[in-house]
Amino acid sequence: MSSRTPVGAAVATARAAVAAVLASAPHTSDTELTESIVDAEALARLVQSLQANLVAEADRRSLARAQGARDTATWLQDRLKVDPGQARARVEVARSAAGPSRKALSDGMISLDHARVIAACVRKLPGTAAGEAANVERVLTEQAQRCRPSDLRRLADGVNATFDRGTAVRDEHAQFESRELHYITTDDGTVMIKARLDKESGQKFIAAIRPLSKPCPAADGEPDPRTPAQRHADGLATLVDLALGSDRMPRVGGQRVQVQVSVDYDDLVRSLDPQAEGVVPGVFTDGTPITTDNVRRLACDAGILPIVLGSDGVAVDYGREERTAPPVQRAALFRRDGVCAFPGCEHPPGTSQAHHIRHWLDGGATDLDNMVMLCAFHHRTVHHDQWNIVVEKGRPAFIPPARVDPSRTPRPAGAARTTLHRQVNRGLVPPPRQPVPTHN
Repeated sequence: MSSRTPVGAAVATARAAVAAVLASAPHTSDTELTESIVDAEALARLVQSLQANLVAEADRRSLARAQGARDTATWLQDRLKVDPGQARARVEVARSAAGPSRKALSDGMISLDHARVIAACVRKLPGTAAGEAANVERVLTEQAQRCRPSDLRRLADGVNATFDRGTAVRDEHAQFESRELHYITTDDGTVMIKARLDKESGQKFIAAIRPLSKPCPAADGEPDPRTPAQRHADGLATLVDLALGSDRMPRVGGQRVQVQVSVDYDDLVRSLDPQAEGVVPGVFTDGTPITTDNVRRLACDAGILPIVLGSDGVAVDYGREERTAPPVQRAALFRRDGVCAFPGCEHPPGTSQAHHIRHWLDGGATDLDNMVMLCAFHHRTVHHDQWNIVVEKGRPAFIPPARVDPSRTPRPAGAARTTLHRQVNRGLVPPPRQPVPTHN
């Protein structure tokens, strides 16, 4: 970096001052450290404002073209080694008029990202609203000091839509036309999904998946071990389960949409032994294999049709619809268990019907004493981690595996506490007094 320019000399002086500040940082109080972080941000914004003024002068002189670059943004990418988006942002701010937003940037009141949002909004105003540009910039600059750039961007989009309704409608139509969703099945059977949704569909998707992707803390208070990406994937899987279990799904050939999985009966029985080897997996209709351990879990789902094969490969049993709790029974399960009966969970149910305690494939009945509501995450946990479930006095209890609790002490269901609350309240009410006999 050259120190032959006034800016270079200022940078050299600033470096010495910054080094002194860094040396003193370990000895500052918490209050001083907090204020120093805010002051450092103000200094960074002042430097950004300085650079914006210098870039504006370079742009006025067409310095980029003179040095062989296509435009100022491309020139900045090369000279500053920044990404294209950052370079364009700096040029857009530099080209904006020297109004309140530029002053707020130099005063450290707003960031470069704020300034770019404001500049873009003012630039997009139609000619009929040219007289409102100064007022729009003033209002957005005031709001920028109270919110993040992403929040300001939504406000600015609303301002542009207010002044130019036609362009806003065309932009939204273009978003709709650019919608896309791609999915491919990889070599190992997993499915990769990539999508771009318009505003309306995107908001519906977020509203649907957000409650299904909430963290599920453990009963002992431990945080959900899943990453946000894993929780979102589980939420999408739950959303698919709910859709497949809906009566509003279109029918194919007069039948409900179902995923079929075939499995040999002998392998299904042998899979009851966790140590058994040589157990042949089941297969989906496209030939993708899936372990019998997961077949047993999937058979709880009305969206999955298990086909059990005999030794000759002929189907000996097709999954019957009776394994799905009828509406009245589901209502009773929701009343008893709430959204998910697993201790500590208050998640929406993850399958379109209840989990069979004694597995349906093993002859388990579809009745209240053999069923429990589980979310997708805990449904998988119960199957994979060898949790046992019992129903005592009409209430489920979960028995953890020995690795979780060596004593395997049953844990009562954690959701739907309304019944318990009523019992407690009833116990607090004193018994009615017996009338005192009167003697004449």
